[in-house]
Amino acid sequence: MERRSSGGKGSCLGMVAIAVVSTSVILISNRLHRRLEADLRVRILGGDGAADQQDRCPRRPRGTKKKKKVRFADDVAEPSSNSEEYRRRARSSSTAASARLA
Repeated sequence: MERRSSGGKGSCLGMVAIAVVSTSVILISNRLHRRLEADLRVRILGGDGAADQQDRCPRRPRGTKKKKKVRFADDVAEPSSNSEEYRRRARSSSTAASARLA
């Protein structure tokens, strides 16, 4: 009996198998590289590298935000305490506008 290659299913299945194996090799080597790199950092730094990083950049606990400081321009006018000046201006401008329309 002769074996005939169907060409379609067999080659496609072979390509999928090669893709799965090569992806697995890449992922495993990446994970191994990260682990070896972390071990090497610990040996070089002589302890925990994360502790050194915390000293350089202190972090706030989650949920707390830094309060932003508001700075106004030098020419900002101080409002009056009871807003009488604003009301006077609003009344005078509204009566002037209505007088123009009439």
